[in-house]
Amino acid sequence: MELIVRIGSDPTSWAVADATSATLAEQLASGPVALPVTAPLTGTLVVSPKAAGSVALIEPPGGQVWETHDWNPGHGQAPSAPKVYLASPAGPGQAPMYVVSSNVARETVVQDIVTAMADGKMLTFQVYAASGTGVLVISGGALPFAVVC
Repeated sequence: MELIVRIGSDPTSWAVADATSATLAEQLASGPVALPVTAPLTGTLVVSPKAAGSVALIEPPGGQVWETHDWNPGHGQAPSAPKVYLASPAGPGQAPMYVVSSNVARETVVQDIVTAMADGKMLTFQVYAASGTGVLVISGGALPFAVVC
């Protein structure tokens, strides 16, 4: 069954396949959780319930599938390096995505974020964007969620 997840004041509805609200609620009660998401971005959603304040877990009625849309209207080829999306009032279609060094595996980025959330520590990644290169600094203790694609 598909589950819709909404986090804090972020306007985005995340689609999580093969999940139930009861199971996910139990997981969130014990700390940060990494969830495979299928829309509006495809990747791993890492949620810190402590920092999020609230997490809504919604099961569509009658087993219906949530209709999604393509977040990349230009249909350009996505970078092969891991990308990180952070909460934004604009949502994932309008907000920047940070491309992490291609020398870092996507699974490593996910685990580093989970660890920073659990420990409440700072985390940095070398990132690349159309406007240049730099460093993404994340406070694991304050980060409500991130999606790694």
